[in-house]
Amino acid sequence: MLLVVTPLPYGSVETWSTALWEILVFGIMLLWGLKVLIDGRMQVTASPILIPLIGLLIVATIQILPLESGDRTTISYDAYATTQTGIKIFASICFFLLFTSFVNTDERRNTAVRVIIAMCVLIALVGIGQSYIGKALWQRGTFGPFVNRNHFAGFLEMGVGLAGGLIVGRSVRRELLAVYASCVLAMCAGIVLSASRGGVLALAAEIVFLAIIAIPLFLSRNRDGSQARFGTILRAAGALVLGASAIIGSMYLVGSEGLVQNISQTSSELEEQQPASERFSRTNIWSATGQMIKDHPWLGVGLGAYQYAYTRYDPSSGAQRVEQSHNDYLQIVADAGIIGGVLALIFIILLFARSFSAAQTRDRRRRAIILGALAGCFAIAIHSFVEFNLQVTSNSQLFLALVALATPERSRGSDHRPEEEADIMLEEMDRDDG
Repeated sequence: MLLVVTPLPYGSVETWSTALWEILVFGIMLLWGLKVLIDGRMQVTASPILIPLIGLLIVATIQILPLESGDRTTISYDAYATTQTGIKIFASICFFLLFTSFVNTDERRNTAVRVIIAMCVLIALVGIGQSYIGKALWQRGTFGPFVNRNHFAGFLEMGVGLAGGLIVGRSVRRELLAVYASCVLAMCAGIVLSASRGGVLALAAEIVFLAIIAIPLFLSRNRDGSQARFGTILRAAGALVLGASAIIGSMYLVGSEGLVQNISQTSSELEEQQPASERFSRTNIWSATGQMIKDHPWLGVGLGAYQYAYTRYDPSSGAQRVEQSHNDYLQIVADAGIIGGVLALIFIILLFARSFSAAQTRDRRRRAIILGALAGCFAIAIHSFVEFNLQVTSNSQLFLALVALATPERSRGSDHRPEEEADIMLEEMDRDDG
């Protein structure tokens, strides 16, 4: 339910929609607690992935303690904003616990994957339709329900990874292959039409990532001759061609004038031709953020307090309001210091290490979901170098859902049999084609 509802109110970026999301998460947690009391037993899937998130929650708590004197009594530049961010982090931890504890069987994971892909395709179609019929449903929405086109692209690129993983992982029946390929094309078209430079870059990187990670895994499963290896390389090359065709075809079908125009602006932004008092670009923001990090190296300026601290480092006239650094990696270090940066690095290492370990399963469907979810995470990680998608409630929630799908715990024995039967059927289909 949360995966479907959260993107609708403009990605849940406003205070009221974020608060509503938190209430829903805490309400579900309360119902879970009541169920535990009634049943007299509790089953929680605790993942090491939670450790960095809990660490950030501890950092937020330290930042609002009255430890300093002078103009500020706390480490945070705005204790209220840091408190609200801490509550959001806690809600994110609760969501991750709920997802991993209840989406804990192969059948439930398959259902979650279908829901995510369907939601991404629906949002893509709404965004594409709006460019032709106007903003009929979301008057404020730039694309679909999102105010920012980059957040729209960030949401869709995670869906592309998931659907692409199923295709590359050969876990889709032939009669459904065209359906999944159409879903990928629709999402790619939405990303291209959004004219998000970071989104298109992340999409291209995601396609290459899918092809690269598919090769060693297929080779490890096909050690019976050069013909199998050749087939593996052919599939990887096919993935690259399919992805490139999807991007180029999307540009042709829906138009790419906006994207070309935005790309052409990149060089002028980097050249900084305007006076210093009027400059407003990512490079200027990043430079000011670097100075902010230099002045607050260990614990930062406070989680969620970036916009209040930035005013002291803003080299421009102040005509533009800067609330984020447009680089999630820079901002986590600015907000939470070196400690926050280390926690983020630990999170990334755990994500990839556990995902690649889980992908060694013999279950083809589960392996495809893991690789697809990891590809979606990789895409948003690339996009985060130039945007702040992970600070948008709907996008961060979907990211955590993909993290959970990419790092599953070992399933119960009863869940293996249907997937193994499906895997055998797919193997037989491959042999028949040969």
